[in-house]
Amino acid sequence: MSQRPTIKKPTPLSEPAFRKGADPVMGGVNIPSFSAEMQAEVSPEAAPLWNFVLSHARVIAAGVVAIVLIILAVAGWQLYREEQIKDARMALGRIISIQDSTRRVAALEGFLKDAPSALVSAAQLELAASAVAVEDWDKAAAAYEAVAANEDDTPLAYAARLNHAQVLMHKGDFAAARDELKALAAKAPADAVAVLHQQVAEAAEATGDKAGAIAAYEAAVAALPPTDTESAAFFRARIAALRK
Repeated sequence: MSQRPTIKKPTPLSEPAFRKGADPVMGGVNIPSFSAEMQAEVSPEAAPLWNFVLSHARVIAAGVVAIVLIILAVAGWQLYREEQIKDARMALGRIISIQDSTRRVAALEGFLKDAPSALVSAAQLELAASAVAVEDWDKAAAAYEAVAANEDDTPLAYAARLNHAQVLMHKGDFAAARDELKALAAKAPADAVAVLHQQVAEAAEATGDKAGAIAAYEAAVAALPPTDTESAAFFRARIAALRK
């Protein structure tokens, strides 16, 4: 009869890291025991850093959790803002499609009360154009001025200021238009300088400032390319008429 195999008692494993006294912040690890085990493996050069990490383990863990929560909160806020802007853009599109300019002006004014900052300039430009269509020069001027202020020193702000000056001309505020056009001419691209000086001259002429109009027409002639003899002749004729 064969002998029954002897079953050996298993050798006990080392005491697990997860045991009584474990720290829940560190994922259930018993920090003192874990520290003692790891300390033996750390080189003397790294010991100060390791000791610092161990002594501040709870604070470090809490900091990491806080950073993760902040990242999640920011991501959630960005998603919310994107949805808001998407909805607002659709609402603005519906307003722009209104055929009646007076109703469109009123709807745009209502939209701007709570408009996301990303859409304010677009809505103000639409409001300005709609106000021009109904010849409400005050609203148009205010809207263009708001765009210029909102966009700071950008090409869009420059265009808004130019439109603002044109609206001032329609309002009959020629002195203010002249001053704004002068400032714009000083920063204009080379191919637009002559036209802006012409507009300065027309605004000055409308205020009765003949000397200012002549100076502006002369500046317009100087800014023209040599090949544009027709415009030069027109400006010189205006100068001659003003000197009479």
